Amino acid sequence: MKTRLSLPDVAAEIDSRGVALHAVGIRGLRLPVSLWTPTNTVQQVIAVADLSVDIEAEQRGTHMSRLVESLYEWASTPRTPAEVKGLLQSTRDRLNSRSAQLRMGFPYFLELPAPVTQTLGLLDVEVEWECKLNNGASYALSSFVFPAMTLCPCSKAISEYGAHNQRALVRLWVQTKDKLPRLPDEYLPLVQESASSLVYPVLKRLDEKFVTEYSYENPRFVEDVARELALRLGEREELSWFRVECESIESIHNHNAFAMYESPRRK
Repeated sequence: MKTRLSLPDVAAEIDSRGVALHAVGIRGLRLPVSLWTPTNTVQQVIAVADLSVDIEAEQRGTHMSRLVESLYEWASTPRTPAEVKGLLQSTRDRLNSRSAQLRMGFPYFLELPAPVTQTLGLLDVEVEWECKLNNGASYALSSFVFPAMTLCPCSKAISEYGAHNQRALVRLWVQTKDKLPRLPDEYLPLVQESASSLVYPVLKRLDEKFVTEYSYENPRFVEDVARELALRLGEREELSWFRVECESIESIHNHNAFAMYESPRRK
């Protein structure tokens, strides 16, 4: 019978320097996470996560392996975004801390049919959650990066034919009144209504003709996209705050153009 070694717990030693730390943890852990989507299906994503807790001034260190275990255990079953709060609660309790923080980013795929042939494709949207639980108070910020398209109104107005167009990145940051993270499904239609066009994963010739002509009939500066989205997001009752940015990856300049709007905070 093997004797279990008694090893010193250096992280639990007393620290005499009198400096409490606000966040101590792990950064850049990759792991598979299964998410329940708003359509009641499960999507598996590969996430990159940072997880941390605070430590008291007299505590020398935290137990990093417990943070990894907390993430693995949480990701072992399909989760809704609302269940992130449970991960923070269990992590905080496991490490005997007052607060826990999570930053998690992953590509998320939305089904997007082509505009005419309805050929189905998957549009990838970059998602990031930044969540914190401090005693009983919670905080969550969700950000999304949607690919879209802009066609220059000035180019169309001054040219005898054609107009320059390019891909754009529409970035949304949202905070909701329920203080929970969100998925991007419900915000894609707002981007579609605000940009010159969406970009599509699969386009047949009929679809390509449609997108070319549709974007020509809907010219947008980055300023237009930001303002259109600001108006649409301003009507969303679930939001307590949002920020929107449109960055145009310019096709006739060696620099990009962007515009940003940030809302006032609502109670």
